[in-house]
Amino acid sequence: MEGDAYLGELAAGIIYMLAGARLALLGLRTGQTPERLLGASFMFIGLSGVVYGLAVVEPLRPIWTPLNFIARVAYLPGSVLIAVFTARVFRPNDGWARWILWGVVALVVVGVGSSALHGDWEGFSLSSAGFWLEWVGYTLPFGWAAAEAFKQYLQARRRVSIGLCEPSVCNRMLLWSLFGAFQFTSCLVVVGQYAAFERANVWSSSWDLLYSGVTLSALVVMWIAFFPPKFYVRWINAGVAKPGSAAD
Repeated sequence: MEGDAYLGELAAGIIYMLAGARLALLGLRTGQTPERLLGASFMFIGLSGVVYGLAVVEPLRPIWTPLNFIARVAYLPGSVLIAVFTARVFRPNDGWARWILWGVVALVVVGVGSSALHGDWEGFSLSSAGFWLEWVGYTLPFGWAAAEAFKQYLQARRRVSIGLCEPSVCNRMLLWSLFGAFQFTSCLVVVGQYAAFERANVWSSSWDLLYSGVTLSALVVMWIAFFPPKFYVRWINAGVAKPGSAAD
């Protein structure tokens, strides 16, 4: 990524860490595991962004490769915890969900280890089998989260129509699905970024811009999902008529 993209990664990382801290504190107060899982996940994702951003600070340029490796590794627990959250919240009684979790862990561990052993510490080389193992491992959880949340959104929308679900809860399912979809898309964009870098040995500003846009979109829907402004909640709730209101 170019310097501006790294600075954007730094800003996004700070916001993710703030969101993660708020959710983690909420989980500690309520004793709820999902909030703690997401809080920890966002803090790891945020830490990754912050370290990537620090890599372009001039005094730290000599340790650019170690910083990129630390940022790369920090992102992986964040992604794995998204898978843990999805299994815990959406598939608590399904044995196959646990197999997905173990598969994700195995993919990222073997992927990072393999590419590092072959000298690809930054994880930029698409010619490395380790890159693809790691990539599948950190991409799959976001696609899974998007699919499960969208399924729940469709069910919640039917419940809203008969008064059995709050519109804001239904909307949160949609926002979480969008978050997963945007994060999944960002993982796809990474492949284009790295392919362009391998060809020309320079970062493409077009790919960087696309990545920044998708990352920002994920950040916005995540924040609205968990920390919605009051006017937004009023707007969502007002947009759904109460059951029987048409007959009145």
